[in-house]
Amino acid sequence: MVKFPKLLGNRSPIRKMNKSNATSIRLLQWNILADGLGEDGFLATEFSPIFESADAKSKSYAANDFMKMVREAKLADTASGMTNKFSKLKGEEKKLKKMKTSAEGYSELKESVAKLKEETNKSELVKLKNKFRNSPQLEKVDREILDWSKRFDRIKQIVLQADPDVITFQEIDHVQQFLADKDFSAKYTCMVDSSKTYKPPNYTENKGNDDLSPDKYFQHILNSRAAFAPKSYSNAYLFRSKRDGKAPDIDDDGCAIFWKKEILKPVELGFLRVPSDTEKSEAVLALTLQHLETDMTFNVITTHLPSGDEPKKELERLAVLNNPSARWAARRICFDDTSWKELPYENNANFVGITSYVKYFAQRKDTKTIFALDANSRPSFPRIKSDSSSDETNVWHTILSQTTLESIWVQNACIKENGESSDPKNPFVVSVNKMRGPSSNQPPKIGEHQLELIDHVFTNGKKSELVTHVDFNKKDFVPTAPKRYISKEGDAEIDLFPSSTMPSDHLPVVVNITM
Repeated sequence: MVKFPKLLGNRSPIRKMNKSNATSIRLLQWNILADGLGEDGFLATEFSPIFESADAKSKSYAANDFMKMVREAKLADTASGMTNKFSKLKGEEKKLKKMKTSAEGYSELKESVAKLKEETNKSELVKLKNKFRNSPQLEKVDREILDWSKRFDRIKQIVLQADPDVITFQEIDHVQQFLADKDFSAKYTCMVDSSKTYKPPNYTENKGNDDLSPDKYFQHILNSRAAFAPKSYSNAYLFRSKRDGKAPDIDDDGCAIFWKKEILKPVELGFLRVPSDTEKSEAVLALTLQHLETDMTFNVITTHLPSGDEPKKELERLAVLNNPSARWAARRICFDDTSWKELPYENNANFVGITSYVKYFAQRKDTKTIFALDANSRPSFPRIKSDSSSDETNVWHTILSQTTLESIWVQNACIKENGESSDPKNPFVVSVNKMRGPSSNQPPKIGEHQLELIDHVFTNGKKSELVTHVDFNKKDFVPTAPKRYISKEGDAEIDLFPSSTMPSDHLPVVVNITM
């Protein structure tokens, strides 16, 4: 494992900031993999050879051979239709959980679930899971790579060494820890009102009294004075609660914006709430910052779109980008030189989705806009017809066409506007390279190799320049997005993350944007 040296002084290029020159803002965009979501068997091969068990006579496999075994098990289950049975089982288990035992069809559904469980136990992926159930090397991945205390330290060190002016995080479920950390909080904050102290939400047995219940969500996040948009009743909160009991710092995961206190100050904080038919709430986060030396203001917006590689999941993502038939609501607070006050958006702004919200900021006079997100969609995702579009589209094309912003990936010639790699010899341009292994509690996801460019930054800044790596003492280098691969096999399978040097399943994006 790479040991991070003691942090040195800022090795970043000096970014001149004065009233006669455009201001350069260094942004770090990163889905840091929530603590509550991180312990699900993410695969890493750096502790190899990989033994089946701790038994001295246990069979071992070199990293390449082990990955070939995982790949072949996945292919076998796909060819046999086993992966479809897993999906059906998951759906029927959800239905069964919601049904009353006295309901019509309960017995039949229970019998169907039992039969599907029996069938899926014959899966090649399940066999693989059982085969490596007690592998010391896979257990070491959980202990040395996925453990939150180790990941937090690595995340913090990478961020501090990268020295961004603004940070956009997704899947952060430890806002309190970041704010309490002496080194991190000396430079950064997400609190627009420094007199406030951030506290995780309070959940009770009576959901009507919960801080983030649907009717209280907006007021709670505004009153918190934090540039943090949590996902209420999140899986991250649920899983951490099961693991950590009633620990006081258990929080929902969500999106947050931190900024460098010595050069920037917040002047506006807003949220666009995503329509929901359930008890769960989430919001897009928008922050307007003012440069203390130049007085220039700029807007930073961040969000996290729904995950999933199926066409129906792309439709879900398109529906939150633009959906005039849904009920959207946005609220904001602004600083008036003495205090923070809630004010309506100008001109009775009518938002019909995330892209209209982003465009609202992009069209503001005398200011620039940055839109950073985990889109969970690659630029080349097959276009599809959505309810709100007359033409086939995808997330990438929708953002570009509806916000008037440009992609930093295109500005820096990483990919073309059509989403294809600019380098035919390296067709895979990625910000994510992950796979779940035999330790995962989700057998159908074992061997599912996600090698994609799903983390994006769009801007109307004059130009952008990518920072290709974070340099520790000119010796240890932490890669930043994008990385390039020839194929999904070979190097990409061995270079999975999280790893001992990369504490998330996403690479950080570090970019200098000239406003």
